Amino acid sequence: MSMARSSSTASARRSAPPTVWGRADVVLLALAVTALALIAVQFALAGFGAFTMDKTPTTSAQRDYGAHVVLGLVIAVLTLSILGAALTSRTARGHRRTLWLTVTLAVLSVAAQPLLAEAGTHVPVLGALHALSGLIIFAVAGWLTWETARRRAASQPARTTPAAGPRETATGTDLR
Repeated sequence: MSMARSSSTASARRSAPPTVWGRADVVLLALAVTALALIAVQFALAGFGAFTMDKTPTTSAQRDYGAHVVLGLVIAVLTLSILGAALTSRTARGHRRTLWLTVTLAVLSVAAQPLLAEAGTHVPVLGALHALSGLIIFAVAGWLTWETARRRAASQPARTTPAAGPRETATGTDLR
């Protein structure tokens, strides 16, 4: 009797419907993809600022890195939005890794990056940590995007393909 019960439980687990993919999950995926793209642009802007910066003492870092700073603020707000979307998504809340990734992303981009950037103006080693932290943020955003896309694919119903064989068409029999 227990053997039949365990096999029916196993078959019920295998045939369980995939998790429901809601609006918050769609928003989470869209925000994660957007963040990943903006973080790549952020690296380009940092390079642009570094290579266009005048080496004279009168140079304003605000002018050379202005776009980088503004985009950093946009990314910080975006990562807080990602955290909000993850917390409102029932399926994302059910995946511990997704929650950890969103929290890590928010903490690094909202708290660590501005602190390291400001400290880097006084201690160059901390400026290097700002760049390294940016790479970590990019990796975490990529991992979050992949994780969310994987959950999306798993929630989609399996597509069935028509059986191979002759089909009747308007012009006759198709013998594919």
